[in-house]
Amino acid sequence: MKDNTIGIMPIIHRFLAFLSACGIAASILGYIYSFFGVPVDKILFWGALLLVPGWMALLLPMYVLEYPLSRAPSFSLKGFARGMPSWVAPCSWLLSLVAVAHIVWLAVQNGWGVPEIVNGQYVLDSRGRILKVLTEAEYLALTEAFLRAFTAVMVSFYFPTTMYWWYRRSHRQDFSMPS
Repeated sequence: MKDNTIGIMPIIHRFLAFLSACGIAASILGYIYSFFGVPVDKILFWGALLLVPGWMALLLPMYVLEYPLSRAPSFSLKGFARGMPSWVAPCSWLLSLVAVAHIVWLAVQNGWGVPEIVNGQYVLDSRGRILKVLTEAEYLALTEAFLRAFTAVMVSFYFPTTMYWWYRRSHRQDFSMPS
């Protein structure tokens, strides 16, 4: 009797890679749209509602399949990329660096506050305390910067899952961590 699970698994891996790539594409589109004055609040709401749980759903099986190696502190940095092309881990680091740069730039722009609309006024809010009253242009610029930071983080999160599911073999041959 023929074992069909080996033939089906690469199809599932490709499907999961496709879903991960869709997360990257949606994030890139959100990033691009942030430059064209689209309603950022709606994109952020749907982005957070779909992209974050979607990433978690793609990441969890990766960690389960790689257990116990996934418990190592270096797994998220380079362990996930074992058996993949040598450019995968450095690209992941670069995307993470870009995401951190966006977050730092956002923190420089916002300080300790978050752009909000309170009583019909654009403000920079910190835990219910208004730090600064903003103009509409300032508010839009800050929310667009937040969208760019969020989407940069999502690209850096989805890249490892895309690479993992695309390059994963059905049966791992090498069970050691790369040095």
